[in-house]
Amino acid sequence: MRGSHVCSYKKILKIGLEKNMNKEAAKVFTEELKSIREAEEKADAMKKEARTEAKRMIENANTEAGRILADAEEKSKDRLSTLVAEGQKIASVEHDAAIAKAEETCRQLEAEAGKKQKEIVGFISERIVKASVHN
Repeated sequence: MRGSHVCSYKKILKIGLEKNMNKEAAKVFTEELKSIREAEEKADAMKKEARTEAKRMIENANTEAGRILADAEEKSKDRLSTLVAEGQKIASVEHDAAIAKAEETCRQLEAEAGKKQKEIVGFISERIVKASVHN
């Protein structure tokens, strides 16, 4: 970008000198051109610095985004582990309760069977005796 300006500055200075510009005016004109060139160089440097800063900011943002994502993944894994552990605890409690209820039902059925055992044995014995007497 600067190269094209330098060329045009030389053309402008040449035109000015060809039109019999006095030396003092040429000197002022040259200083003005130099001032403009310096301002453009400074602007170019500022643009370059801005691009570098923008690149750095993007890299920092990407790094921060990666860190945030990693933190979120870690938190979600921790939460998943906690929920699985809670689910297993609840399932274990419900399993134990179901087993206890089934065992209680078995004891009740066993107790009822025990109570009726004498009645059933008596009934069967009576049938056997009646069957032997009738034969």
